[in-house]
Amino acid sequence: MSLFRLLFRWFLLLVGAVIGLGFFLFAVLAFVLILLASLLTGRKPNLQFRVNQNPWARRRPASQAEAGDVVDIEAREVKEPAPLPLQPPRH
Repeated sequence: MSLFRLLFRWFLLLVGAVIGLGFFLFAVLAFVLILLASLLTGRKPNLQFRVNQNPWARRRPASQAEAGDVVDIEAREVKEPAPLPLQPPRH
Protein backbone atom coordinates (compact mmCIF):
# COMPACT_ATOMS: atom_id res chain seq x y z
CA MET A 1 0.00 0.00 0.00
CA SER A 2 2.85 2.35 0.78
CA LEU A 3 4.42 1.65 -2.63
CA PHE A 4 1.11 2.42 -4.32
CA ARG A 5 0.86 5.79 -2.53
CA LEU A 6 4.43 6.67 -3.45
CA LEU A 7 3.88 5.80 -7.12
CA PHE A 8 0.58 7.67 -7.17
CA ARG A 9 2.19 10.80 -5.71
CA TRP A 10 5.01 10.64 -8.24
CA PHE A 11 2.47 10.18 -11.01
CA LEU A 12 0.47 13.23 -9.88
CA LEU A 13 3.66 15.26 -9.59
CA LEU A 14 4.67 14.26 -13.09
CA VAL A 15 1.23 15.08 -14.53
CA GLY A 16 1.27 18.48 -12.81
CA ALA A 17 4.75 19.22 -14.11
CA VAL A 18 3.73 18.28 -17.67
CA ILE A 19 0.62 20.49 -17.50
CA GLY A 20 2.62 23.39 -16.05
CA LEU A 21 5.32 23.02 -18.69
CA GLY A 22 2.64 22.91 -21.37
CA PHE A 23 1.13 26.21 -20.16
CA PHE A 24 4.58 27.77 -20.02
CA LEU A 25 5.43 26.66 -23.57
CA PHE A 26 2.06 27.92 -24.79
CA ALA A 27 2.76 31.36 -23.27
CA VAL A 28 6.25 31.49 -24.79
CA LEU A 29 4.90 30.46 -28.20
CA ALA A 30 2.14 33.09 -28.04
CA PHE A 31 4.72 35.74 -27.08
CA VAL A 32 6.99 34.80 -29.98
CA LEU A 33 4.11 34.79 -32.48
CA ILE A 34 2.86 38.20 -31.33
CA LEU A 35 6.41 39.54 -31.45
CA LEU A 36 6.98 38.22 -34.98
CA ALA A 37 3.62 39.55 -36.17
CA SER A 38 4.41 43.00 -34.77
CA LEU A 39 7.88 42.96 -36.37
CA LEU A 40 6.47 41.96 -39.76
CA THR A 41 3.65 44.50 -39.74
CA GLY A 42 5.67 47.30 -38.14
CA ARG A 43 2.96 48.00 -35.57
CA LYS A 44 2.99 47.74 -31.82
CA PRO A 45 0.83 44.93 -30.51
CA ASN A 46 -2.42 46.16 -28.98
CA LEU A 47 -2.43 44.21 -25.74
CA GLN A 48 -4.53 46.49 -23.57
CA PHE A 49 -6.71 44.72 -21.07
CA ARG A 50 -9.50 46.56 -19.33
CA VAL A 51 -9.50 45.75 -15.67
CA ASN A 52 -12.21 47.12 -13.46
CA GLN A 53 -10.57 48.60 -10.39
CA ASN A 54 -13.58 47.71 -8.27
CA PRO A 55 -15.52 44.83 -9.81
CA TRP A 56 -18.30 45.13 -7.20
CA ALA A 57 -19.00 48.80 -7.97
CA ARG A 58 -22.20 49.52 -9.85
CA ARG A 59 -21.95 50.95 -13.31
CA ARG A 60 -23.50 54.37 -13.60
CA PRO A 61 -24.77 55.38 -17.02
CA ALA A 62 -23.36 58.67 -18.25
CA SER A 63 -25.92 61.36 -17.60
CA GLN A 64 -26.62 64.30 -19.90
CA ALA A 65 -24.98 66.71 -17.45
CA GLU A 66 -21.72 64.79 -17.46
CA ALA A 67 -21.54 64.32 -21.21
CA GLY A 68 -22.82 67.63 -22.58
CA ASP A 69 -22.05 70.46 -20.17
CA VAL A 70 -18.96 72.58 -20.62
CA VAL A 71 -17.50 74.12 -17.49
CA ASP A 72 -15.71 77.43 -17.85
CA ILE A 73 -12.82 77.97 -15.47
CA GLU A 74 -10.67 80.94 -14.72
CA ALA A 75 -7.14 80.41 -15.95
CA ARG A 76 -4.21 81.86 -14.06
CA GLU A 77 -0.56 81.94 -14.91
CA VAL A 78 1.85 79.91 -12.82
CA LYS A 79 5.20 81.56 -12.23
CA GLU A 80 8.42 79.67 -12.76
CA PRO A 81 9.70 78.09 -9.55
CA ALA A 82 12.94 79.38 -8.09
CA PRO A 83 15.94 77.31 -9.21
CA LEU A 84 17.27 74.93 -6.62
CA PRO A 85 20.78 75.64 -5.35
CA LEU A 86 23.27 73.20 -6.73
CA GLN A 87 25.32 71.54 -4.04
CA PRO A 88 28.36 69.37 -4.64
CA PRO A 89 27.76 65.66 -3.93
CA ARG A 90 28.65 64.55 -0.45
CA HIS A 91 31.08 61.66 -0.18
